[in-house]
Amino acid sequence: MGVIEFIKKEYKLILILLFLFLINVFIFQNKMTALYIDFGKEIYLPKAIAQGGVLFKDVLAIFGPFAYLFNALVVKLSGAKLNTFYVVGSFNAFLIICAIYALSREFLSKLTSFAIAFFVLYYCCFVPHVMNFVTPYSYGMVYGLCATLYSALFFVKYLKSEKNVFLYSASFLCGLAAVNKYEFILPFLIIVLFLLLKNRDYLKVLKAFAFFLIMPVFCVTLLFIQGLTLTEFLNYLDIWFKFANSSSMKNYYTGTFYFSVQYFVIALKSFVFSAVFLTVIYMMIKGIDIIAKNKKALSISLYVLAFTLFALSGYVYSKIFTYFVFCSAAMAVFVLAVFKIKEFNKNLPLFFVCIFSLAVGLKSFFFVQINQYGRYFLPLLVISLIILLKEYYFKNTKEIYIKTVVFFLLLLGTVSFAGNLNTLRYLNTKISTPYGTVYKDEASAKVFNTILDTVNKLTAPDDTVVVLQEGLLINFLSGRKADKYNYLIPSLLNLYGEDKVVNQYMSSSPEMFIILTSPNDKALICNGWGYKICGFINKNYRLVQTIKADNLILIFKKM
Repeated sequence: MGVIEFIKKEYKLILILLFLFLINVFIFQNKMTALYIDFGKEIYLPKAIAQGGVLFKDVLAIFGPFAYLFNALVVKLSGAKLNTFYVVGSFNAFLIICAIYALSREFLSKLTSFAIAFFVLYYCCFVPHVMNFVTPYSYGMVYGLCATLYSALFFVKYLKSEKNVFLYSASFLCGLAAVNKYEFILPFLIIVLFLLLKNRDYLKVLKAFAFFLIMPVFCVTLLFIQGLTLTEFLNYLDIWFKFANSSSMKNYYTGTFYFSVQYFVIALKSFVFSAVFLTVIYMMIKGIDIIAKNKKALSISLYVLAFTLFALSGYVYSKIFTYFVFCSAAMAVFVLAVFKIKEFNKNLPLFFVCIFSLAVGLKSFFFVQINQYGRYFLPLLVISLIILLKEYYFKNTKEIYIKTVVFFLLLLGTVSFAGNLNTLRYLNTKISTPYGTVYKDEASAKVFNTILDTVNKLTAPDDTVVVLQEGLLINFLSGRKADKYNYLIPSLLNLYGEDKVVNQYMSSSPEMFIILTSPNDKALICNGWGYKICGFINKNYRLVQTIKADNLILIFKKM
C-alpha cells in the first residue's frame, strides 16, 4: 500500500491524532525547555555552525553530525529563534507519531494502533522534561528515532512483499539514523541478519549497505568541504571512542545497559505490578463482556464507569505509572520472544520488529527509565510486546485482550496528560528575550532572568561568555558567543585534557565566566573537579555576582 492509499484509508484517525497533536503544540509551547542542561547545546551549536563554525573543529560535539548540520541549515533559512527549533522539533515528533501508527497497523487494528499512538503522544512526546520529543536533550536522538521507526516500517513491508524499494529505503533510513546517533548502527545489522535469513542474496546485502552509507558519506564529505581536516576528524573519532568506553559512561548506564541487581529488583517489582494491574483490567473487561452480552448501552456505560474509576486512581498514583509500569518492557519482549523462537521462520515480520526494538533500545535493556533514554525506546518495545502477546499468548481471547490493551493505553495516556498539565500549572513565569521565550516556575525564572540581565549589562553583543559546566541556553538567549570548550563534564574534560582547555581560555580570553557549582556537590565543577580551570578564572577574573539558588551561581568578569 502506497502512502496516498494509506492516508486515504486511515485519514480519520490520522486527522484525530493531528488535532490532538496541534492542541499539545499550543499547550506545551515554551514550557518543556531545560534551562541548564543539554537542550542549550542543541540550539546553540547549529547557530554557531550557521554563522561559519565547522563542526568537530570550531564547534565541538559528541553526537553525530546530521542533526547539527540540518538544524544549522534551518537556522540559516529561518533565523536563530527558539520557535524555529520548536517548529522543527514538532514536525519531527508528528512524523514519529505517524510512524508508530503506521508500523502498528502492519500487525494490529486501527483502534489498537491509535491507542498506541495516543499513549506515545502523551506519555513520551509532550512531557515537561528534557527527555521529550520536541525540545529534547538531543535532536540527534529524535531525528534518529524517527528515521529508525520508518526504517522498521519499510523493512516489515519488504518482508511481506519482497519489493526492493522498501529494503533500500529501510537501509538508507538506517544510515540517516546512524549519522545522528551512532548506536543506531546496530538496527541495520538486524536488517542484514533478516535479509540473509530470508534469501541469502549477498548482492542485495551489498546494495543495502551502499544505501546505508549514503548519508554518513554525504555528511562527512560536507564537513570536509566546510574545512574539517582528516586529522581533526580522526581526533574527534578518537575522543568519541574514549568517551563511549569511559568508566563514567559505565557508571551512568549501570542498571540499563549494564546489569545491576538493584535496578533488576526494581524492574522485577514493576513487572509484577504491571502484570497484576493488566490482569485486573483484563478480568474486568472480560466480566463486562459477559454481563453486557447483547446489551450495548449497558456495556458502554460500564466501560465509561470503569475508565473513570481507573483514571482517577491513576491520577492519584501517577508517579507509579510514570516511572515503573513499563520499566521491564525490554526484558519482557526478550523473554516472550525466546519462548516462541520455534515460530521464527513462520512469522519473520513479527520477530523482526521484536529483535529490532531490542537492538534500538539496548541502552535500556535491563531497566527502561522513563525520564531517561527509556522514553525514546519505549514505543517500539510496546508495539513488540503487544503483537507478541496477541499472536502467541492470547490466541483464544484476542478480542478481550485487544480491548484490555486499548483501555490500558488510553488510560495511561490520559493519566500522563493530566499529570503533565498539573506540572504546567507551576510554569507560569516568563523568561522573555529577543531570541525566544521560556516559561518556568517563579523562582527558576527569577534566577535565570537575573543571569541574563547581568550578561546583557556587563558584556557587549560580540563578547564571549563561557557557562560551566553546562548552560549554552544562556548564550543563545543573550546572543553571546561561547568558547570552543563550552560544554564540560568530568569525562569530557579528561578526554580533552584540562591543560589544553585552560590554554584555549587563555588564548580566547572570554569576557565573562558563569560557574554553576555547589559546595555540597562533588559532581559539580570547582568542587569535585576542574580545579585548574577554576584557578585560572580566580586569577584572571573578578567575582561580580553571586546568586544562591538550587546551586551556587558565580559570575566572573575579566579584570
